[in-house]
Amino acid sequence: MSESQAAVREICDAIIKRVDRAYVAECGRKNEFPQKLWDMWVDTGLLSMGLPEEFGGAGGSLKDIVLALDLLHREALLLPIAVTNFMSREPIMHYATQAQKERYLPPTATGEEFFSFGITEPDSGTNTFKIKTTAIRQPDGTFLLNGGKTYQTAFLESSHCLLVARTSPLDSEDRTHGISVFIVDTTLPGISATPMSIGMYLPEQQYQTYFDNVVLPADSLVGEEGKGLSILFSSLNSERLLVAAMNVGQADYVLKRAAEYAKVRAPFGVPIGSYQSIAHPMARAKTYVEAARLMMYQACDKHDRGESVGLDVNMVKILSSEAFKMAAEIAMTTFGGAGVDVSQDILPFYIAAQNNTVAPVNNQIVLSFIAEKALGLPKCY
Repeated sequence: MSESQAAVREICDAIIKRVDRAYVAECGRKNEFPQKLWDMWVDTGLLSMGLPEEFGGAGGSLKDIVLALDLLHREALLLPIAVTNFMSREPIMHYATQAQKERYLPPTATGEEFFSFGITEPDSGTNTFKIKTTAIRQPDGTFLLNGGKTYQTAFLESSHCLLVARTSPLDSEDRTHGISVFIVDTTLPGISATPMSIGMYLPEQQYQTYFDNVVLPADSLVGEEGKGLSILFSSLNSERLLVAAMNVGQADYVLKRAAEYAKVRAPFGVPIGSYQSIAHPMARAKTYVEAARLMMYQACDKHDRGESVGLDVNMVKILSSEAFKMAAEIAMTTFGGAGVDVSQDILPFYIAAQNNTVAPVNNQIVLSFIAEKALGLPKCY
């Protein structure tokens, strides 16, 4: 274990002692921001991990952040906005100008500002190349932003959004051309957002966002105009690993809860944990969790060495989401009718696990990608 990883473990232990699951669960039921947990991320310096010291960070790597999410989610201390913040910070570190780094990175370490991320649109879904949001360069060098996004986590609460838009029309011969990435101030004139009604226990709000002739400064563009695909993949690759950490952490949490219940629940005189119909699915889920966790940290190491990780992180996405789903399903089975009792705090994970097989990207398109890249099968998307 590296020095920074040892520090992360120590910090997480301190947070776990001061913030409990009951508080985070209540925030989820009320759809309220878990300010106390966020403040702990700030106060302990966890938010500054993975950011170079020259920008106010504590150094370290993406693996340190993934470790933190894994450890905290084993206690079900959910903080999904950490994902959008860190996945937005990654491409800024690697592709932004020095001036952009100096302006936007330091506040993400102190908690004064955090990023949301804007890519998904109602009509394009997984096919990012077909997005309709446009940012057209004007004669004075600014960009005129029009369009809208959906499922934007904590958009209004964030200070800035890393937004994906088209700066030129879709080219049938080269669909990758014309994708650009921008840093968007969420308070600019012409921006509006509507809260979405999501049937999940989320500790933050989801939004439909709208951009009506929003003027973006010339220096809001990250990287080269029209060639933002590599920047986008930098975000999405880190997102896969950050979400995977949440998946395996939560999977461990519900398995722990289910195992504890199965040891004492004995309607026929013996604990139901002795039944193979309970024990075997639980053991299978735990095996998948550990396999996903191992591959996740291996992918983190490759990422932090600057190696290509596209295939790795997508395999991790499949493994971790399926492990979480297995764990949540056997937990619901173990608790039986009690599983739908809100006070038992099992149902939220069952819903979240199912959702994580389709979000932030559906497993079907991920499997198609793996089939193409790892097996050489014909592309279908």
